[in-house]
Amino acid sequence: MFFALWPAPAVQRQLHAVAKEYQIKCHARMMRSETLHLTLQFIGNIRRAQLPKLITVANKATDTPPFRLELDTLSFWKHNRIGYATLGASEPVLQTLAATLQHELANEGFVAGDSAGFSPHVTLLRNVEHILASQNFVPIPWQVNSFVLVESVTINQKTRYRILREWRLAS
Repeated sequence: MFFALWPAPAVQRQLHAVAKEYQIKCHARMMRSETLHLTLQFIGNIRRAQLPKLITVANKATDTPPFRLELDTLSFWKHNRIGYATLGASEPVLQTLAATLQHELANEGFVAGDSAGFSPHVTLLRNVEHILASQNFVPIPWQVNSFVLVESVTINQKTRYRILREWRLAS
C-alpha cells in the first residue's frame, strides 16, 4: 500500500513519451503509462483491518490546497538502476503534504520513512543499463487536485496498481 499523486491520463502519456525517448539510449525497461505516479508515502503490507486507520490518516491531509507541479528533468539512481522524472524546483505544498502523511501515519502506529528523505519522482525506466547525466525535457505541467491510496498486487510476476480511494484537496 502507498499514498500517491496519480496523474491524469494526458500527463501519464506525456511522461510515457519521455520514457520512450530515452528507453533505447539507456537500454532500459519502460514503465507502463497507466502505472505512472508519484509516491507520497510508502506504507507496505497491511492487514485489511488497518484500512480505517489509513483513511483517518488521509482525512487529516485534505486541508492541503491544490497545487501545480512541473516535471522537467530525467534523472537516475545508479544503486537501483532507475530513471525518473522529477521537478526542477522544489514545491513546498508537495513537501508539506508528504510530511503530513508521514507524521499522521506515525501517529496511527505505522512505521514510516524519514520525511527528510522524500524525493519526489515518477519512475519512468527500470533496469537501466546506461546511466546518463540528468537530462532536461520540455516541462510537463501537472495540476494536483487530489491524492490516492493505492494497493499494489503482483500476479504472475506482473504488478498491478488498484486505487482504493481518492481524497480531494481543499479548495
